[in-house]
Amino acid sequence: MASGEQIQANLRAFADKWGSYTGTERSEAQTFLNELFACYGSDRMAVGANFEDFRSTAGFMDLHWPGICIVEMKAPNRDLRVAQHQVDRYWRESADFEADVGAARWVILCSFQRFEVWEPGRFPTRAVATFDLAELPDRYDALGFLAGPNVEPSFAEHYRELTKEAAKVVAQAFHALKDRSAAPPNVLQRFVLQSVWCMFAEDLGMLDGYPFQATLNAVRAEPERSAAELGLLFRVLNQKSSHNRKGRLAGTRYVNGELFADPAEVELDRAEVELLLRATGFDWRKVDPTIFGSLMEGVLGRDSWGPGTGGDQARRGA
Repeated sequence: MASGEQIQANLRAFADKWGSYTGTERSEAQTFLNELFACYGSDRMAVGANFEDFRSTAGFMDLHWPGICIVEMKAPNRDLRVAQHQVDRYWRESADFEADVGAARWVILCSFQRFEVWEPGRFPTRAVATFDLAELPDRYDALGFLAGPNVEPSFAEHYRELTKEAAKVVAQAFHALKDRSAAPPNVLQRFVLQSVWCMFAEDLGMLDGYPFQATLNAVRAEPERSAAELGLLFRVLNQKSSHNRKGRLAGTRYVNGELFADPAEVELDRAEVELLLRATGFDWRKVDPTIFGSLMEGVLGRDSWGPGTGGDQARRGA
């Protein structure tokens, strides 16, 4: 299965390609949908999604993935409301009692540059998500089921805003450190990545006692201790032995991989300590690591944030 980062990269290219399309529905709809499935790492034919699936009382469905989804395509700039009654008939006819296949769970209405996602079995009168093609790389999880029938989509827009706010605060801390040349750029990048991992891991229950937050509170009055104290935390996370795992570091664990192989020691000033403490106040269980990573790429550089760093690794259990 493709990672969130891969899907987003694929969808950026997809949106760039189709963003200016002004042709007809009939001429390019199937190409569009094949490429959309491919962005999610899926082969449309291999998963059993069929074009032009016919039902005698409803007509031809542009795409029908039995039990999973129906897609109805319309020409660019077409008002998607004109398709709602048509798709309601499709949805009712998509069930196959004899084959023990229920009606499609999801319905997508699409006019190339506009998407509506419906879950008619639960919410028959309102789309659960509506967004433009340009937004799809950030809203990729709304069509998450295209990656596989067991992938659950996410429509929680308020979590997306929380993610943006968390990234904004972390970026402010990074820029403050960078502006006063607190350490070489590569050390500052490592410091941010290691700090972000800790914030994810604390809220995900992987670090008992909130040692990162506790360390920041301990150096709040004496920020000149921050390099040594946070550096010690990062070193302990890179060691397998129980040495130094006591006091506020008692709940730490060994973090496999390269993230803490070179622990960053950066001395913070008081304002930077406060910014990081503010960042720890977010509920990192609700921060989307893929969206967060994309935002931080623009701050730290594209090569600095990839699979296996920060929240991506924390969510996989290090």
